[in-house]
Amino acid sequence: MTATEVHRAIDAVWKIESPRLIAGLTRFVRDVGLAEDLAQDALVAALEQWPESGVPNNPGAWLMAAAKHRAIDLFRRRKLLERKHEELGYELETARDDATADLDRALDDDIGDDLLRLLFTACHPALPTEGRVALTLRLVGGLTTGEIARAFLVPEPTIAQRIVRAKRTLADKRVLFEVPRGEERQARLSSVLEVIYLVFNEGYSATAGDDWMRPALCQDALRLGRILAELVPQEPDVHGLVALMEIQSSRAGARIGPAGEPVLLLDQDRARWDQLLIRRGLAALTRAEALGGALGPYTLQAAIAACHARARAADETDWGRIAALYALLARLAPSPIVELNRAVAIGMAVGPEAGLAHVDTLTSEPSLKRYHLLPSVRGDLLEKLGRFDEARAEFERAASLTRNARERALLAQRAARQAGPAASSGTAAVKTSNP
Repeated sequence: MTATEVHRAIDAVWKIESPRLIAGLTRFVRDVGLAEDLAQDALVAALEQWPESGVPNNPGAWLMAAAKHRAIDLFRRRKLLERKHEELGYELETARDDATADLDRALDDDIGDDLLRLLFTACHPALPTEGRVALTLRLVGGLTTGEIARAFLVPEPTIAQRIVRAKRTLADKRVLFEVPRGEERQARLSSVLEVIYLVFNEGYSATAGDDWMRPALCQDALRLGRILAELVPQEPDVHGLVALMEIQSSRAGARIGPAGEPVLLLDQDRARWDQLLIRRGLAALTRAEALGGALGPYTLQAAIAACHARARAADETDWGRIAALYALLARLAPSPIVELNRAVAIGMAVGPEAGLAHVDTLTSEPSLKRYHLLPSVRGDLLEKLGRFDEARAEFERAASLTRNARERALLAQRAARQAGPAASSGTAAVKTSNP
């Protein structure tokens, strides 16, 4: 293996093994920041030794062993030993003798529980949203600070500061490395799902920059969702979120044209939709529904996505069912954006006049004042009604509000097409329904 090939192998191993490594270490040292430092020390050792010795047969075990040795060294310097003594109440001499055995037991226990603890810790509600996202991608996603910064078009020092502040907050608040129980568990699980979905949505419809999509972020979110579904298989909305992301991801290849331009839902070549991902998504949706109880917000959105996935052609879409599902979602998780999506479905199921009437009830919503998809949806409905001058003004306003260059160009083109009766219609891209 060349040095370049070894470094690529190390990158791949790190993405796979780092969550397990950090999770096991965190349970023992009770400090996310310190656990990551120990894991990073193991990575540095690999970067130093593997180019000479070659990639070991079991690279994950090698990294774990290196991290263990580093932790044991720290115990012997009494730094971690004193903390262990305080937490467990052991006599100093006993703790010193048992440090190595304790660490081995801690790291060899069920890693699934540790990964779940790590997810709940990284997504703790005490952290701001951007801190939760960055820390989760770093600790559980295995991304470097630079990769996270590039994905979100944010300077690398900014991401580094978010991660440092997040770890400091967890330490200052003495957040326990545990899976919460009872009502707190559901609240914390909602935070985990929110973070994963935020990552996916940013990849699926980028809020800013030159690209319509950032597929790597979608893949990272989907991987996190699949991990979570294995860790908590009895939680219906976890499977609902996985179903939603699988089905939405199936359209990725059809959402972008030859020049990188956006292709809206009703204009997409459905032959390019990934049928494997659709089958996986529908299977996850079936699992969510089979667990019983009221459908959660992600399961409802997955059911909406399934309506599109099951339609062989755009004109076969069951818009009546989609509108009904959005009505359920609006009752369960009220939101102006949900209502905006509902307006699109009403416009398709009943007619553009009904859709426009629903949109017009949202124009005074403070949270939608700078939301570019409100005028985009309104412009689409006005276009269908033949009110081309009004439609042009709405598309121009939408173009001025979006921070995504590809979306801005699409909206400007739609504005330019409102020259008369020949203007063609399309379907507005509403982010929650993810065309």
